[in-house]
Amino acid sequence: MWKKFYSAIGGLIKLAWRVSHHDDQIRELRNEVRELAEKIDLVATEVNRLSDRQSSDREYIQLWVENQLLKFEKRLLPPSSQKDESFKAEE
Repeated sequence: MWKKFYSAIGGLIKLAWRVSHHDDQIRELRNEVRELAEKIDLVATEVNRLSDRQSSDREYIQLWVENQLLKFEKRLLPPSSQKDESFKAEE
């Protein structure tokens, strides 16, 4: 009878230790999940920032190309007053 009693007490002590150990593991896992969630938020923020930056860069390049085309067109086309003078000189 005492043997069963000591066995039951031993089982309860082992069970209490395992529960305590599992609680510690759960705490550690929760901390890891929290850290991973924070890192994911940082990555998402960085992705959004890069996306905004790329959009801004594309817009800047588009405006720069349009500006260069306008400058090029301006150099190709003679002013209208010179056209009129050259046309009158040919007549």
